[in-house]
Amino acid sequence: MISTDNFTIDSTKSKAAAAERFINLRQQKKVKEFLVKQRGYKRPDFNRMILDLSRLKWTHEKIAFVLPVAGASTVSELARGGIPNFEHGEALIELWKSETRVDRVPREGEWQTYKYEIGQLELL
Repeated sequence: MISTDNFTIDSTKSKAAAAERFINLRQQKKVKEFLVKQRGYKRPDFNRMILDLSRLKWTHEKIAFVLPVAGASTVSELARGGIPNFEHGEALIELWKSETRVDRVPREGEWQTYKYEIGQLELL
């Protein structure tokens, strides 16, 4: 510890401050990497999933019964572009995967970029 008339410098505090700055720089780098990855993220196309399920003879009522949602109006809201909470979205994705047997989840804005078949139906 260095002491003068007006102030005191503690060397342990400056080392701790330097270590804290280094941790902050690492966290800022991780945040920047996350934000760069997030730019290319496209959310699942729930409207298309519900459309595919309806082509497989699933009604909104039947989907709502299987999923942990309040009712058919919730499924209708998803079909109109609503955003479900995480649990409902994951449940719909799993239902869609199990019924269509397609591993790739359709994303918004990709509806003409790839093609898959459901049974004898050929869907874009």
